[in-house]
Amino acid sequence: MKKLSTIFSLLLLLLISCTNTELQNNKEKEIEQYLNNLETEYERICKLAGLEVWEYFSDTNKTSTTEYRKLFSGFLLNDTIATKIRYLNSEIGNISNDTLSRRLELWNNIITCAQVDFDPEILELQNKLEPLVTNYPAKGYSDNEIEESVLQLIKLRNFKARQLGYGNYAYMALQNSGIDTTWLEELIYMIDTSSVDGYNNFIQNHFPDKSKVEYNDLREYIIRVYLINNDPIIDDNKKEELINSTLTDIGINISQLPIQFIITDLPPGIGGFGNCIDIPNDFRAVAMKELSFYYLLHEIGHGLQWTNVSTNYPVLKGYEWCLGNLSDAYCESMAEVVAKFSLNRTWLKNNGFTDAYIDSIRHIRKELNPVYLRLNLINTLFEIEIYKNPGISPATIKSELYRKYFNIERDFTKKPNLIRLQYVSYPVYLQNYLIADIISWQVHEYLEKRFGKNYVMVPEVGDYLISELWKDGELYTWQERIKKATGKDLDIEGYLGYMR
Repeated sequence: MKKLSTIFSLLLLLLISCTNTELQNNKEKEIEQYLNNLETEYERICKLAGLEVWEYFSDTNKTSTTEYRKLFSGFLLNDTIATKIRYLNSEIGNISNDTLSRRLELWNNIITCAQVDFDPEILELQNKLEPLVTNYPAKGYSDNEIEESVLQLIKLRNFKARQLGYGNYAYMALQNSGIDTTWLEELIYMIDTSSVDGYNNFIQNHFPDKSKVEYNDLREYIIRVYLINNDPIIDDNKKEELINSTLTDIGINISQLPIQFIITDLPPGIGGFGNCIDIPNDFRAVAMKELSFYYLLHEIGHGLQWTNVSTNYPVLKGYEWCLGNLSDAYCESMAEVVAKFSLNRTWLKNNGFTDAYIDSIRHIRKELNPVYLRLNLINTLFEIEIYKNPGISPATIKSELYRKYFNIERDFTKKPNLIRLQYVSYPVYLQNYLIADIISWQVHEYLEKRFGKNYVMVPEVGDYLISELWKDGELYTWQERIKKATGKDLDIEGYLGYMR
């Protein structure tokens, strides 16, 4: 009897286990169906957003990008959807399907950020400011009036973010795009301490007779940093052919991809803009004719990433219209990976550049690295510090950053500091370029290790980029993607060693 009782108990446990598994599977299927329906509408609006923004940048007759924001506002601020997503996200630990968990995580990010970015009051002010900044100087508005309105926008974003439990809008934006604020502070500290001696040596070597360096002394080198990616210089009539051959050499035939590119005038501060209207089926980019070959490759890099995404789930494709849907730092990294092919020695030699020219490019970069790193810190921190300290004037914040990282005094009150489209339409974004420089360096280090010094001529490189870095979209965090693709975590120390 005891043996029969034991068998019966085991069968009962097995039956209960099977029942629980079936219930869990059914529950996950219900969640998946709910997200599928949600994402159908989400992608529809994303495609409309892509078209509207494309027309805005490519057609001078288009003056705003307000319609898609209205659609997202009505869709994402729906209380029923927000409540449902928050509840499902609270249950994420009970979900066994990793893809489903990731989708829920991203949806929670999107819904959270939408409470601020698509708030009607914020949208009204943003829509008013965009044409003023785009067409600056704006007729009938003083610089001070525009800057005060941008500050008001910043304060409104902060207010809404604090209602959600964040210290400020910048922290909300960072946390929901995959950048932990403590990690970012540690990164900034590492770059600061690693580059300070190099910067002091730079000052001593370039200004040996000065006891105190002024902004006007350093201005030339700051400008050179901003222009550093103008090299290599490529004739305009050779750029298209060279883009094609560069990609062909690594096994990518761009003519077979749904990518189109046009040259046109763009708003101040925007040199190029890449926009995937329908991932992965329709990528379009615009650029200023003056844009360097390096930055043309950068924009093409965005297109290569998006047109090689193979997931069917819209929220995992990486649409850029809702903060929280993708890692912008990773997105910029992939564009930089493609751009950096033009700095490879083998690539330069194969395209007719002499050893002397190549050495000169590398010498200039090595010389400017301390200024480059510390200028990146200033650009990264300026907007974040404004959100952290909205009561302090932007001019004061910028002066303090120049004092801290360049050890120079400069009065920034005489010119506007906030009349740029990025502060209105793409807030808290510049840190992504800092991180992208590190990630793209690490990827190229790995490419050389895996495929050899002449990896720019190896067709398998394209397959690697597609399979290891692009095809999965946002299925994994950017940290997981880097580790999976290169075999190690973000190598900050290696990057800083390279930059010394």
